[in-house]
Amino acid sequence: MVRDSIAKLRSITGWAIARNGEFLKGTSAGVIYFPYTCSGKVKSSHMGNRADIQHFYDTIAEKYDAIFPLSGVQRAFFDGELGGMHRVLDVGAATGNLAAYLRGKGLEVTAIDLSDSLIAKAGEKGVEVLRRDMLTIGELPGGYDAIVNIGNTLPHLGSLDEVASFLRQAYGRLRPGGKLIVQMVNFSRYLAQRKGDYLGDLPLIDKPGVRFERSYYLKDEGTIRFRAVLDGRYSAEEELIVITHRDLSSMLAAAGFGRVRLYGNFQGEAYDERGSMALVGVGMRG
Repeated sequence: MVRDSIAKLRSITGWAIARNGEFLKGTSAGVIYFPYTCSGKVKSSHMGNRADIQHFYDTIAEKYDAIFPLSGVQRAFFDGELGGMHRVLDVGAATGNLAAYLRGKGLEVTAIDLSDSLIAKAGEKGVEVLRRDMLTIGELPGGYDAIVNIGNTLPHLGSLDEVASFLRQAYGRLRPGGKLIVQMVNFSRYLAQRKGDYLGDLPLIDKPGVRFERSYYLKDEGTIRFRAVLDGRYSAEEELIVITHRDLSSMLAAAGFGRVRLYGNFQGEAYDERGSMALVGVGMRG
C-alpha cells in the first residue's frame, strides 16, 4: 500500500523520493532545497529545480511583509540604539521595512540584499535596496555610524570563517564609536532540546492570508537543516550554520569590537541560553 501510494505520488507530482522518505526534487507543491547562501555560493548538495526555488522566493516576497512586519518593539529598539546617528548600513534589508523606517527618521540608509524578488518588492514601496553580497561590504565607500544585520541573516553564510570575515569587514566600515547590531535565532535553545535530529519548531506564524511553519533539524555538529512550509502548499529546505552566543561573542571580540552586549530579544531583556528565543548582539567600535 505504501509503495503504491509513493508510486502514485511520484507519477502525479514528479517528486523523486529518497530511501529516508525525503523529497529531493519536485514541482512548486513539493519540497524545494535552497542551494544558495547570502554570499551566492552553492551550499547544499540537494539541488532543487531552479524555477521552483524562484517560485518559493517569489511567493515569500509577496507575503514577506505580512510574515515579518517591522514591529513597534523593533522600532523602539532601533530608536534607542541609533539615536544621534546619521549613516546606517542595513545588510539583508529584504523588502526594506527597517530601511524605510530609519529613512523616515532622517537617517541616511544604504540597504543591501541578494534576493531579486525581495528587492523588487521593496522597489514597489519606493524603497531602494541594492543587490550586493554581504561579504563585500568592505568595498563600500565611506564609513557608517551603524551596521544592522537582522532577520537571522548571518547563519545563511557558508561557514564560521565567512561570519568572521563579515564581522571584520563590518568593523572596518564603522566610524569610531559606531556599532554593529546583529540578530538571529538562539540556536543554543534548540540544541539543548534536541531529540534525535529534531531540534524543534519555531513559533507558528498564522495570520489572515498567510500561514508559515518552520522547523529545525540537526544535520551535523555545525549545521542545521531549516524546513519551512508556506500556506500548506509551498515547502523549502536550506542549511544554516550554527552560531551560538559564545561563537558570536568571541568573533566580535576577535574582529576588534568592544563593549559587546547580548540580549534575548528586541525588548532588551537579558540573554538566556536556554530561555531566549532570539540572540541580539551589539558590538561597539572604539
